[in-house]
Amino acid sequence: MTAPVRLAVRAAWLGFALAAIFFYPLVAALDSDPYYLQWQPAHTYEAGAAMVLIAIVLAGLLYAVLPRSSRRATVALGLITLVPLLSLGAGLSRQLPIDDELKGWWENPAIRFGVPAAVGLLVAAAFAFAPAAFNRGLQKLLLVLSPISLVVVMGLAGSTSGPGAITAVNRLPAGAAVPADQCPSIVALLFDELSFAYLYDGGNVRADYPAFRAFAGGATNYLNVRAPGDETMISVPGYLAARAFDNIRVEGTELQYEVGSERAPFVATQPEGLFATARRVGFSPEIAGYYFPYCEMLGTLTDVCRSFSFYNISNASTGFSPLHPVVTTFVLWPRQFPLGLFKNPPFARLQRALVEATMAFAARPLDGARPTFRFVHFSIPHLPFAFGPDGYDPPFNPLLQRPDTHYARQVQYSDRLFGELMAGMRTAGAYDRTTIVVFSDHGFRSGGRETNSRHVPFIVKRAGQSAREEIAGQIGGEQLLRQLVAEGCSAQS
Repeated sequence: MTAPVRLAVRAAWLGFALAAIFFYPLVAALDSDPYYLQWQPAHTYEAGAAMVLIAIVLAGLLYAVLPRSSRRATVALGLITLVPLLSLGAGLSRQLPIDDELKGWWENPAIRFGVPAAVGLLVAAAFAFAPAAFNRGLQKLLLVLSPISLVVVMGLAGSTSGPGAITAVNRLPAGAAVPADQCPSIVALLFDELSFAYLYDGGNVRADYPAFRAFAGGATNYLNVRAPGDETMISVPGYLAARAFDNIRVEGTELQYEVGSERAPFVATQPEGLFATARRVGFSPEIAGYYFPYCEMLGTLTDVCRSFSFYNISNASTGFSPLHPVVTTFVLWPRQFPLGLFKNPPFARLQRALVEATMAFAARPLDGARPTFRFVHFSIPHLPFAFGPDGYDPPFNPLLQRPDTHYARQVQYSDRLFGELMAGMRTAGAYDRTTIVVFSDHGFRSGGRETNSRHVPFIVKRAGQSAREEIAGQIGGEQLLRQLVAEGCSAQS
């Protein structure tokens, strides 16, 4: 084998290895957290196409760089390998059993900035004093790590074996069980992490949020509603099942809850559940939201469904694109500095895609002849804080929760979004004839104003209502929502 051929083979192998290593966090998540990705076979094909394209580009660059050991060539080799090696480190860090105490140490500025600075200085010193040795060492390191690429390829290949998550359902309902004038449609809007303490000042919505304030002025304000949980993983299943749970967590691809000292699968389709109730009393049920695989969880209890992953950009975008798995990989990087610098911009863009998709679903015209129960789980004002009062305006660190400035700005955008949605319903003539619910899964757990994250806003404007009412008695949000649905159709209640 001639030297040029050997060089081409080496460059091709290392280019392929670097391309595959970059996707290590994605494959690790598919293995450990498949529930959250809502992965489909088409997404695997996107990842395969991206890997091939990246491998070709990297192989061409390496073919030009590998024969040389000058300072310029060493810098070029370092730049070529930097992102794939960081990605490998990011994936490994997610798999390590790092406890909360160690994570707390990393939040110390001296450690968070000092450790990366020390590593950078060591690398710079090695390059400055022995560039040729540094070049050879880096090439040897790449060869040692290159077999990991086979693990990545095997992991991606395995992700095509199943049918994939159900992320969209659009069935034609058999027809309304009751006339629409006897059964007004219900639109339930869950704003993730919308805080009572931030939204309200006493018994009134703050002037900072004019759309919510105007809506509350002609609606029933439930001032003492307790959410089914203090985190999304517990609270939203509580709303769906119409009961509170002590604890819920993901085990593999299954959602489970505690029963004494044992665990049982969570089921959202029980007869007493929210959507079974909606179906039984005559509604055509619809749902859209992020984080949970709603379409699988609810099965035939929904006529229209869209579910989105909080990590997988392919799930929130339309069309085939090799860029989707690249962005998803960056989203899966840890938020801690310095890897968070790579994660922040794509994570903010994913938030924008989620908001656009759920807003489009919520704004769809209601069928005036068919009573609809529409449940929309918005991903805001939960982080990443990608929005300001006037629209998409991500700060440098959209994951920063203290101080609460970014969160408060995103609540203002939630208010604007809600106002646009209500204006559209008024224009379509649906506002007065629809029951509209604004509520939350829990409050802002990192907020300075928050004293009880399970005390959530719950505002109900019933069809035809225009006068403000106030109810101060304590009630569980999951009970109240199911009650509204169960009593929504007078002919069937």
